[in-house]
Amino acid sequence: MKRNLYILLSTLVFIYLLLRAIYVPLVHDEIATFFYYIQQIDVNPLAGANPDANNHILNSLLSGISHKYLGYSALSIRLPNLLLFIPYAFFLWKIGQFLSNKWTQVTFYLNLLCAVYFVQFFALSRGYGMSMAFLFGAFYYCLTLYSKSSARNVAFGLVFMILAVFANMSLLPLIILLAIVIKVLVLKRFKKYNTFKSFGWIVPSVVFWIVAMYYAVVISFKMKNEGALYYGELDGFWEITVKSQLLMLFETDGMMAQICALVFVFLLVWLVIKGVSADKFNSIFDTHYFFFYLLVGSVIGIELMAIVLHVNYPEDRVGMYLVPLAIGSFCFAIDKQPLSFSRLLLIPLAIFPVHFLLTLNVSKSSLWQVEYIPERFYQTIKNDTLPHGYGATVGGDGQRIFTYTQKIYADTASPKPNMMQLWQKTLFDSNLNIVRENHPARYLDYLICKPQYIQSILPLFDSVDYAQDTKFRLYKRKQPPKLTKLREFVTTPKSESSEEFVEFYHQKFDTLTHDALQLGLTLKLQSLQHPFRARVVAEIRNSKTGEKLDYQFFQLNWMYQKTEQTETIRQRFIVNNLKEYTRDSPIEIVFYLWNIRQKPFTLYGAKVEEFIVND
Repeated sequence: MKRNLYILLSTLVFIYLLLRAIYVPLVHDEIATFFYYIQQIDVNPLAGANPDANNHILNSLLSGISHKYLGYSALSIRLPNLLLFIPYAFFLWKIGQFLSNKWTQVTFYLNLLCAVYFVQFFALSRGYGMSMAFLFGAFYYCLTLYSKSSARNVAFGLVFMILAVFANMSLLPLIILLAIVIKVLVLKRFKKYNTFKSFGWIVPSVVFWIVAMYYAVVISFKMKNEGALYYGELDGFWEITVKSQLLMLFETDGMMAQICALVFVFLLVWLVIKGVSADKFNSIFDTHYFFFYLLVGSVIGIELMAIVLHVNYPEDRVGMYLVPLAIGSFCFAIDKQPLSFSRLLLIPLAIFPVHFLLTLNVSKSSLWQVEYIPERFYQTIKNDTLPHGYGATVGGDGQRIFTYTQKIYADTASPKPNMMQLWQKTLFDSNLNIVRENHPARYLDYLICKPQYIQSILPLFDSVDYAQDTKFRLYKRKQPPKLTKLREFVTTPKSESSEEFVEFYHQKFDTLTHDALQLGLTLKLQSLQHPFRARVVAEIRNSKTGEKLDYQFFQLNWMYQKTEQTETIRQRFIVNNLKEYTRDSPIEIVFYLWNIRQKPFTLYGAKVEEFIVND
């Protein structure tokens, strides 16, 4: 009966996650993962893949295979994580069987099936979900070694550890601890493992574990050296890790939430001390302390990495593995208490399933909400008709680039809408006043932003739409900027080549009487290397020093699933602050194609139109 109810609950959660995998819009980090890694299955940072913490290697690989055979959709790139919810639920059930109290079992299952922030990762292509499936497999095989000797389970435990690490590198300290636990348990019964058959299981798995962990450590140090381990801060374990977990679990990290967390910690420590004082040394070989020792070891490891290696304290999803460790520690500690007492202690944990029911939705993720752009914003911009045959220009800060570009990529219409031009928050002082003479978005047709970032040009725009969840507005320029065509430049067609750079426009200006230029590009090219990783760049440089003063781009494989001759690419950029730039030195404006991986392509023609832009 209990097993059937668990299967029913797991099935309902799986269906819910399936609906989320289909209907929740792709979030910022998923889109970045898709464009950088999944799209071309380029996942190995030691072989040229972009070394960034965004790349959860196993997730990128499996999602890339799913995308290759099932095509592009939210479900196809999320499918590996979704399917791995099944082994997660299986191992969760098996681990719960180590609990003797049925109420503790029920609480354990409900909390780890119904923690919204935790289980939603099985409906996202981020690697955290699948890492929990493999981690729980490793937990289970390790727990079995407490009561019986099994070389096969040792091997499975080690393999599951490696799969977990390559799905989520932040698990490295925990996996090392788990391996130490397995080693201690094996040494305790070493005579029972001292057979040819046992060595046949253990030796290959240990070799595999050592080699894989070596590469995991090398990759981690490579990312650290290249500044890719940027997530989190060094402001302290409680301030960064604990508060971010509270915020993600319950949408608040306020004083009351922190007090509850402190009470939880003190209660957990009291229960463990109470148990250890009775069990003494035997507690090392008691499954009831398994999660607690891993939790304490993980916290110590996090502190040591912060102090010695200056690795940031894990923030929100990076530290999510601490959630099952904390829940497991509490439930297993309570399991040793008298029945009447344990029921009382379990009541606070009801918050997880209750919160799960209150937050049910298939429309948004509790993470990455600030980068979300409503579909209606995109449709408004796309459907606006403007002179000169180009789409409307649109601007926003750097955090909008992937969520907006993904909409262009998924749109099968032709020609494609204009790419978003970006500004960085470094252009603003502490009062959010622009530090340039003119705001970089002054001459754009639409803006997606909050009003505080366009204070100096706000009178030029009308607010035409508003996103309640993110507090972002869609602004439209009251009067389109005036365009006066100066000239055009035609690039001679080129036969197939692998040139890294092809210039469409290169002009030097000593002085300028106008502040802004629009460069409109009409381009036809083809590459059989799908996706064709190439970027069209509009760059302003200081002619004397070579310093980049402005850099705008659109990337072909972020907008087009295939680069074909039949697809006419029409994009435009507006560059401004030109009078400011030429005040002290001549400038060069260069418009060019950057063939990033130097793959073969054929250029059938390119034309650049140059316009003066005025209010």
